[in-house]
Amino acid sequence: MVDYILVFLLLAMVAFAFYLGYERVFRRKGKPESSAYLDALRDLLDGRQESAFTKLRQVVMEDSTNLDAYLRLGQILRENNQPERALQVHKDLALRPGLSLQDKVAILRHLASDSLAASDAKMAEEALRELISLDSSNHWAHTRLLTLLEKDQKWEAAYECAVQILKLEANKSKKPLAKYKYQEGEQLARKREYHKARILYKEAIGLDQTFTGAYLAIGDSYYEENRLDDAVTFWTKLITAVPDQGHLVIDRLQKAFFDLGRFGEIQNICQIILDHAPKNPEARRALAEFYEKKGDMDLAAEMWEQLVDDYPQDHLYLLELIRVYLEKGEKKKISRLFNTLERRRHEKKDRSASDTTTPSAPAGSPS
Repeated sequence: MVDYILVFLLLAMVAFAFYLGYERVFRRKGKPESSAYLDALRDLLDGRQESAFTKLRQVVMEDSTNLDAYLRLGQILRENNQPERALQVHKDLALRPGLSLQDKVAILRHLASDSLAASDAKMAEEALRELISLDSSNHWAHTRLLTLLEKDQKWEAAYECAVQILKLEANKSKKPLAKYKYQEGEQLARKREYHKARILYKEAIGLDQTFTGAYLAIGDSYYEENRLDDAVTFWTKLITAVPDQGHLVIDRLQKAFFDLGRFGEIQNICQIILDHAPKNPEARRALAEFYEKKGDMDLAAEMWEQLVDDYPQDHLYLLELIRVYLEKGEKKKISRLFNTLERRRHEKKDRSASDTTTPSAPAGSPS
């Protein structure tokens, strides 16, 4: 008899549990949304946040299982400069038992957004990492995490995050990754760990052959270690790899060549740059200074003349040319130069007057 009673009680408990599950899952799914909830959604779509907030509060009071209503309440608070209150709403939701994977992802996204709005980078990073652990293909979470890591200068972690983003975007280019290796190298260089820094700089070049900063940094690190020949080698590589940026190494090479007693080599360097960029001002300036130090004032004057022709608005080049003419005693050239400048000034003045003059309409014409 006792066995029958136990079996009956067990069956009753199973039936009750099934009823609760049916009520929660099947009946709840079939239950139409309340009119207040639908009205709140319409208000949100129409930009009436205050009205939507009031209705959403009514909805959650009547139905505490409406997760979306809670999420939207928190979002309204966050968008109205109350991220701490929004954070509390979403934290409470995260503690609920029986949340689906989709619910957890939605809550974590809001928690991350609340934390970012509240300038709590640590909590935002934790929420984003948990979100990514649940949904590894979430592009939004990866990009927000990358922004945080960049801001905190966590370059190694930022590199790994950027790799994942490129995979999600099906982007086969590795060039965007170079900057993270470079920045990681910069951190080591500031600690004077030059060898380790160079390994990362070279990795950056491996990812992007045109990464100018890495070439400069490798040469700079060698120079700091008094390895001048190695510095010159890498600075010269920049001219071949990125000809348009070759002028960036001219001053560095001038100093290194001077220290090495090989100052004459700057002439070849400048010529290589000018072969790729004939109007490069830095290369022409360096050549002019080189010729002056050699005492070849004719070639120096030629370089300054070309600079004045190419960049007539740069008064520094003009003054340098006048100085060279004075040293050569070329008073007639100075006079012609001033006449040319005066003519250009009048032409510019005439063009400006022409551009600002509006012809008046003839008398009697319709307005």
